[in-house]
Amino acid sequence: MKEGTVKIIYHNDNAESIISSAGRISTTKGTADEIYAGALEKDREENIRLIGKIISSGHTSVLEHCSLNLSFNNVSVYVEQFMIEFRLASFTVKSRRYVDFSGMGYVMPDFSSYGSRGEMLKTVYQKHMEFLFSAYDTLLEKDIPKEDARFVLPYSFRSNFYCTLNARELIRVVDEMVWGRGKDYPELVRLGQSLIEQCSSLLPFLEFGKNKSLRKEQEAVLPVSADTNQAEVSLLAGPEDPETMICRAAKLSAGDPSWQSFTAADRQEQQSIIRDILNSSRKRELEQAQFTILFHQVSLAGVTHLVRHRMQSILVPSYIRICDYGKYVIPESIKKAGLQDTYRDIFVQAAETARQLKELGLSDFDGVYLLLAGMTVPVLTTMNANELSTFIRLRSCSRAQWEIRAHARTLLKLLRERYPVLFSLYGPSCFMTGVCPEGRMSCGQMSKIKQEFSVKL
Repeated sequence: MKEGTVKIIYHNDNAESIISSAGRISTTKGTADEIYAGALEKDREENIRLIGKIISSGHTSVLEHCSLNLSFNNVSVYVEQFMIEFRLASFTVKSRRYVDFSGMGYVMPDFSSYGSRGEMLKTVYQKHMEFLFSAYDTLLEKDIPKEDARFVLPYSFRSNFYCTLNARELIRVVDEMVWGRGKDYPELVRLGQSLIEQCSSLLPFLEFGKNKSLRKEQEAVLPVSADTNQAEVSLLAGPEDPETMICRAAKLSAGDPSWQSFTAADRQEQQSIIRDILNSSRKRELEQAQFTILFHQVSLAGVTHLVRHRMQSILVPSYIRICDYGKYVIPESIKKAGLQDTYRDIFVQAAETARQLKELGLSDFDGVYLLLAGMTVPVLTTMNANELSTFIRLRSCSRAQWEIRAHARTLLKLLRERYPVLFSLYGPSCFMTGVCPEGRMSCGQMSKIKQEFSVKL
């Protein structure tokens, strides 16, 4: 099978002129346009030398003026998960909810690195991958939705996605792939080295690996519930009185000199102020209140739905340390089809093969490809009230994937119980704005949904 690739499909053609202009503007006379015009007239090597001096002085923010588009082709979904946690980048992935992945294939470790054991490991590994993809096909044939059948796919299955980021963030990403958190995963190292090679001609002024002894992040181990399919969520921390805090922030924003002592006359006044903020285009007042949440068990497939929310401090534990083949989600579609035993047997077989391969010498880092998308991990995050409005608006909608929808609605129930004034205003888009954004894919039950969220959940 061909190895997955990453390709720089676009970058600023005049990157050296743009970046060097940014470096000159703070010390050079003239307008921004005049300085840029001057940079265009200079020799490319002259601009690159200036950029080198600027970067060596620690002023790397100028690199953020260079934008790159990357295409990841036929890489493992583990690579996708690693990448999507970088919050200063943008991603668009192929959806496992709508696309049939039966013919996508899978990534294989470099078994030649195992010496004499390599062929045996390869044989067992390939047989197991064929079993899992066959199980996926069987579930589809039995009319199990794609979004539920995907839970039996291994983390080796091939993913394709686009990534857009600036040059400064690219350095951080590559350094983490090659010398940081990804250094023990051969696929990540190889892709990172490919990006370094491509940049050597496209953007030769970028410096990778300046700190090759990156401190390895401590791998967190969070508690996991033993039950399956529980939308279990805990609100671990939150402010004592977020409504007053938000209202005072609104008064400060409006220029009210008495904002620090402002106290709303009643609940209705607080809600009126907060409702105006929610209807505004700039909701900074909501960002003054932060909430720490533990999602006790989220499927590996579901983690993607969580980490793509950018304005949060999220912690996803090490998969190879915390994943347990006995802990996984069971979709309702599996139960309704009477396929629970078939579904469970897939995870039992996966656990047995993982044990066998480990005994044969497969490393934990290659073993990540054996994990199934339905296996669960705990996820810890801190979101402010603004990001929570986005998260709940999108994820509590009936169009959201069922697992993340259950988590969002359980979280909203907890928040309403503790902070009823603020979070009684939160819900799906149709409840919060009176408009359904789903177009022809709308559930068609807006009145019912609005009524449901208007009362206590």
